[in-house]
Amino acid sequence: MISIQPNFYPYSSIAKGVYILDQHLRKDIYDCCILDERDYVSTLMSYIRLFLRNSQLVKGLFSFQSQILNSNLEKTIGCDALILFRAKNAVKVCMFEAKYPRLYKENNYSWDYVTSSNKAHFHDQLIRQNKWSSEVAIWELFINDHVPGFPLKGFDKYGSTCIWHQDAYQYTKEKAESIYYHKPKYLVWNNKKLQECIEQLPYNPLNIEDVLISILIGKMGKAIPVIGNSLVTIKSSEEESINIPVGSKINRDDFMSLWETTGINNFLVVELESISFTLDRDF
Repeated sequence: MISIQPNFYPYSSIAKGVYILDQHLRKDIYDCCILDERDYVSTLMSYIRLFLRNSQLVKGLFSFQSQILNSNLEKTIGCDALILFRAKNAVKVCMFEAKYPRLYKENNYSWDYVTSSNKAHFHDQLIRQNKWSSEVAIWELFINDHVPGFPLKGFDKYGSTCIWHQDAYQYTKEKAESIYYHKPKYLVWNNKKLQECIEQLPYNPLNIEDVLISILIGKMGKAIPVIGNSLVTIKSSEEESINIPVGSKINRDDFMSLWETTGINNFLVVELESISFTLDRDF
């Protein structure tokens, strides 16, 4: 288990600031200034980088956004973005997958689908994410295109709505096993299933501020040691491993290698001042 030192409350301002950015993006998507989830994630990550660059709580920043899109790339992890919070000799690795279900503009929009390999796309992403969930803080982010402030049961009123990975995974696994008899068993998500999943959660609504507070101040995410001041290694439940660069001298080749391995297009390393994540004896 991770023990986290108390009195980290100034870092809640980072979470609050990111949530405010997310609210601005919700207004942008309502106004059709943002077209899809890829545009949303890219813009959000850029805004986070610019916001944190001026924060006194942040010691250093490093980011890359890939402009090379390979539709044939099989994503190892099933996420759009990777954020690493580094505190001295330890890192918390965070990832999220964004979906745009068009709750307002096209409520019956089919945002999930069966792939050519006979897999439900989002269900398969959740399965792939789950292999890494013991080491990585993962959440699913659902973009809401209603005007900010619109009340929708279970959804955040002003920004996007998040579900912790483990809850989405549990829902998709149990639903697939209980209502489908085909093999392989998979669940094709739609807005009705999304609503059902969210409404049964004890923490709804969950926004990106809540998520980041749980990671920076709370116990979500695992503190992983930095190797040689430049790398962290995450391991899956199937003994796969991925090396992620976290040093001050990350170059584009390091990022491209990570992108080719994972398919993650958005990558941000945030080095924090005056905070530490305590490693347990397993390390």
